[in-house]
Amino acid sequence: MALKFKNVYSQLQMKIIFGEWPEGHRIPTEMELCDYYGVSRVTIRRSLDGLVKQGYISRTRGRGSFVLFKRKVIGLGYPQVPQKGEETQNRGYYKIIAKEKVPASPADHQQLHFEGNSKDDQLWHLKSLHIINGQPSVLSDYYIAPQFEKELSLLDGDTQLSFFDIVRKQLGQECHFVNGKVAAINPNEEICNQLGIECSSASLWCRGLCVLDDGTVIGRCTKVFNSLLYEFGLDDYSNM
Repeated sequence: MALKFKNVYSQLQMKIIFGEWPEGHRIPTEMELCDYYGVSRVTIRRSLDGLVKQGYISRTRGRGSFVLFKRKVIGLGYPQVPQKGEETQNRGYYKIIAKEKVPASPADHQQLHFEGNSKDDQLWHLKSLHIINGQPSVLSDYYIAPQFEKELSLLDGDTQLSFFDIVRKQLGQECHFVNGKVAAINPNEEICNQLGIECSSASLWCRGLCVLDDGTVIGRCTKVFNSLLYEFGLDDYSNM
């Protein structure tokens, strides 16, 4: 039954992700799904319960099952500067998970334009979890040059401000996410637990450099997005 359950769950999930069943769509009844997939009601119910747990659908006795799944379309620079008119309450908050010093690699020395001073042998590692409406949204790891220790000191515990927000307020410059790369990964157990997702499905991952308006490289960062909440948008797909 485990194999049948996984197969049915995956097919129902794909109907939602690929848009065949859009948000608000009333999906077929348990019996209709039993007939369509040729499996028992126990298998169908287990599949639907899995979709509820992952936030794809809601189920109400007497009304049926409805698609909830809606992801925010984002670019590689998310989250940087709030869009004009964005409601503050929708931005959630940031939970600081770790703030520690780590050794700088040869690539860090090159990318961050270190001058070879002994204090540059280490970077600050900041790990934060963005939470929106009570849901873990983005897990970020920043590796930041030591001269920005003052800005980092303002981040602790739970905060309404991201590292990008702090930099903008303190330095009067925007912090841009550049040279971004994106991939689909199967996150490890630690990441899955922090984002509250199943490790069996792929998640969105990106990496890049944090650069000020004047070209100063603050550091590098990687982000893992809760794939139940986000998908990446493409402005130009003519060359794909």
